[in-house]
Amino acid sequence: MLKIKFIVILLIVIFAYADENQPKDESQPKLVYIKQEILKDAIPNELNYIGEIIAIKYNIIVLDNALVRSISFLEEKGVEIKNQNSNWNELEDGTFENTFYFKIKSGSFAIPRLEVIVENDNFKDIAISEVISYKAINLYTNHQKYAGVVAKRFDIKNYSVKPYNEKNNIIILDMYAEYSNLEDFRFNALPKAKQGFESSNFNIDNSSGIYYIILPNDEAYLEFEYFDLQAQTYKLSKVKNVVNKKQININQEIKPINKVLIFKNIVILAFIFIVLIVFFIRKIPFKIRLFLLIIAIFLIFYLIISINSKWSGILTSNSYIRILPTSNSTIIAKTSNNTEVQIVSKYGDYYKVSIIGNENKTGWVEKNSVK
Repeated sequence: MLKIKFIVILLIVIFAYADENQPKDESQPKLVYIKQEILKDAIPNELNYIGEIIAIKYNIIVLDNALVRSISFLEEKGVEIKNQNSNWNELEDGTFENTFYFKIKSGSFAIPRLEVIVENDNFKDIAISEVISYKAINLYTNHQKYAGVVAKRFDIKNYSVKPYNEKNNIIILDMYAEYSNLEDFRFNALPKAKQGFESSNFNIDNSSGIYYIILPNDEAYLEFEYFDLQAQTYKLSKVKNVVNKKQININQEIKPINKVLIFKNIVILAFIFIVLIVFFIRKIPFKIRLFLLIIAIFLIFYLIISINSKWSGILTSNSYIRILPTSNSTIIAKTSNNTEVQIVSKYGDYYKVSIIGNENKTGWVEKNSVK
């Protein structure tokens, strides 16, 4: 009897175990699929470079009236998503499409996987894109003049060279690039030079910017390299470090407007004119005429020196000294107290000043900050 009970219990256990391990009916349908494609027009070669922009187009296919609950990128490795908040477009066939741009930032990188979560009244589904990983070449290796830019196209549209102080010039570059990392531009071979973007407009397909650098005026050229993606080679750009008078004729040296000073100069000129007339009146004794003529000559020399001299003023405390005469220009210094300055030139609402006793400290200040 005990044997029969044991056999029955054993059979029950065996059937229960077998039932648990039976393949279940996978009745849940697949609700979402992801298709990804590397766009060859934005990456026209098999090699990859640090700083390069890779474009990937994604298509999301949603079935059975499922609703998209979330779309997000998972872990990043060695890349930066340039347009992470880009809006998805719903196409006529009901699929969703978007193109994302990734900037390579390290020699070993992986495009982050895209995760899409959808659900309908009965089911929930998740799709994750395939892993895309590559190696990238460091373009700085053995190229000291490399300025950090990888581009399908790069141009210096215009440039200007102006005197900055007695020892340096300021070179201003107007740059344009397509499918580039123009925001990374820098003269890495000149790490101590003051430099940077004065204004910029960085986009995926095209970017532009106004870049300045202060360079010793005894340097003949400003040279740098960028990497041309289409030619698959470094290209050298060279700018002459020579002041172009035509480009800076708006910065003529002047004196600040001073009505008292102007009136004084007019009076002196009138006196000189009267003396010249009196000198030829013979009825007046010669000694008096000669004395007046000597005074007039001294006044003429005074006016010449006065007109050609640079004027000084007091730059008030907490005033900003900028690289260029614009409100958004880089600030190179701020005065902590009233400071004596020499006014070199003007442009618009700004004076170019040089701090007396420190000829290397030259920049632009607002006119109303100078007394």
